[in-house]
Amino acid sequence: MNSIIKYLFYNKFFVIAFAAVIASYSIIVSQQFVNEVAEEERIKVELWADAMKVLAQAEFASGIDFEFIHKVVSSNTSVPCILVSEEGNLLSIKNITSSRVDTENKLKAQIRRMAEAHPPIQIVFPDGDVTLMYYDDSDVQNILKNFPYVQLSAITLLMALLYLVISTAKKSEQNMLWVGMTKETAHQLGTPITSMLGWLTLLKEKGGDGEIAQELEKDVVRLQKISTKFSQIGVKENLHSVDIVQSARSCLDYMRQRASKNVIMVDDTCGLSANAKVNPMLWEWVVENLIKNALDAIGASHGTVKILAQKTEKRVVLDVQDSGRGISSKKLHKKIFTPGYTTKTRGWGVGLSFCKRVVEDLYHGKIAVLHSEVNKGTTIRVIMKAS
Repeated sequence: MNSIIKYLFYNKFFVIAFAAVIASYSIIVSQQFVNEVAEEERIKVELWADAMKVLAQAEFASGIDFEFIHKVVSSNTSVPCILVSEEGNLLSIKNITSSRVDTENKLKAQIRRMAEAHPPIQIVFPDGDVTLMYYDDSDVQNILKNFPYVQLSAITLLMALLYLVISTAKKSEQNMLWVGMTKETAHQLGTPITSMLGWLTLLKEKGGDGEIAQELEKDVVRLQKISTKFSQIGVKENLHSVDIVQSARSCLDYMRQRASKNVIMVDDTCGLSANAKVNPMLWEWVVENLIKNALDAIGASHGTVKILAQKTEKRVVLDVQDSGRGISSKKLHKKIFTPGYTTKTRGWGVGLSFCKRVVEDLYHGKIAVLHSEVNKGTTIRVIMKAS
């Protein structure tokens, strides 16, 4: 099971890493393309400025191809430009909507933005006049600048949706597996339990040991309950207001008779009574799983398992505390509730996972490791809504 969890983790890591590589490569290539477009626009503006200079000195020179020069001047249909005299008088505006420069303040603000984006080009005419050409990035270049981030957002959204679909499908498959497995287990348990009840009745009729028969009956009844619990998983819950603290005390008493004599089972609930809406059998199963987990943490050593409870107007809190080996890392506090995770040689890693499913998915409560210290023990807290 642990190997499966590791496989799934590395698979997710690979998908995320692959998406990051694609996104990074896309941004780098797009940025190079944007830089090339920006350089081409700069050259175009400089060429336009030179063409204007040539037109201005036409009366001083001969043999100039005026048709070609006019084509160069009129070829700029995308780069926003403003021509201003050295004294600051507006001479010409090209490729800028009038609404952006229809007042003097707007015009000055536009020139200031252009100057911050690119240094103006000086056009010096033969008569000594100087004209400043301010220019900005074209709309195409601005779109290309933002394109990598739009692309990155689209890739991120796509990966998130893909991850959500895979996770939902996986969870649905797990739920179907859980339901199928539990119902089959309930079916398989039915026949031997019925047979055991018959043999138990026969034992009583023949005057068998009363104490042994009584304990056997308790275990058979417990098996019946377990079978019923399995059969109820996946069925729409019929919840009842139950004294869950009293139920926890009953579970502790039952486990006390079957636990090692090295372990002291302590009821520290102080007779508290607190109701919550639960399925009684599944709630008992949750408490039993927590107590069994505490016993496993103690092992063959001497130790203590204790249950504690407290109640407020809106919630009931139940703590299951042990003096076992503890959890070595805080990172494992959540991991121990993951399906398939176990530290036991023969464990399947379903006990605590089952508790989490029942408490959080069915009853909308909370279950978590409250405190744990190596070789000193662990406390697991369950919080339920009071009814």
